[in-house]
Amino acid sequence: MHSLVHLPQEVIWIGPPICSSQWTLKRTIRNLGEEINQPSNPFSNLSQCGIRRARTNALIAMIPDLPMDSPSEGLLLHGSKDLGDRFVLLRTHEGKSRALRECEAEALCDFLPTLQRGAEIPVVRWAKLRLPTGQNCNSTWKELQKPLERRRTARNVKVCYHRVSL
Repeated sequence: MHSLVHLPQEVIWIGPPICSSQWTLKRTIRNLGEEINQPSNPFSNLSQCGIRRARTNALIAMIPDLPMDSPSEGLLLHGSKDLGDRFVLLRTHEGKSRALRECEAEALCDFLPTLQRGAEIPVVRWAKLRLPTGQNCNSTWKELQKPLERRRTARNVKVCYHRVSL
């Protein structure tokens, strides 16, 4: 109660309490914590979120009329391919198709019964897949080329094939 007596003077000297208290900082920390998308490396991810937010705030301050409605929604990155149903292949990918090894072809035929066994199946490997949830899956093909400490091994995905009969 005693601090309320000083409130009018404090507002004159340093402005509204929201500008001089910990509320703003705590709210920002909570918001940045919610944006962490890489649990395997949270501090690096947190610093990148902070940098992105600072850049966005600078742009808004310089150009107040700039439309900022979820800029990534509906836009594809250069070199990506939309698969439909909000699945997107993200670069990098092999320049040309290659035939699957026999064990890979058998596994793919088991997964997709419509494929003909014994036929040569040309494929192009891609580094990443964006899921409808917004998460990115990294392929083993590209991850094994990185040093062990930079690999993202916590991003495993279980693939299930559901046949829908109409």
